[in-house]
Amino acid sequence: MFKKKNQGGSALSDRIKAVSGHDTSEERSYVDTHIRKGDRAKRDPTYKQATIQLRGGERLPVVVKNVSDTGARIEFFKDIPLSDVVYLIEPTLNIQTWCDVVWEEDNSAGLHFIES
Repeated sequence: MFKKKNQGGSALSDRIKAVSGHDTSEERSYVDTHIRKGDRAKRDPTYKQATIQLRGGERLPVVVKNVSDTGARIEFFKDIPLSDVVYLIEPTLNIQTWCDVVWEEDNSAGLHFIES
């Protein structure tokens, strides 16, 4: 009943390839094509409530999704463009620092800690 196919993959993967319209067997992984080993700091997954303060003084509640020695990935719930620099506050991780907003997309952002 649950036998694996020995020729070219499973029926499910064949069906997904057919529906998506392309074969992924020739594609490289994201890690191989976009990030070279050693180029990024190790990220630790987390789920911590935090606050960011924009340059204008407005404070937004955010969730820190991962954190590294050099930055963090946050998600927020208000559809608002962030300023180029924000102040991130998360007491349990002992984070209170200014950050450059490196990227922003769909209520998520990548932050780079500014060394003081």
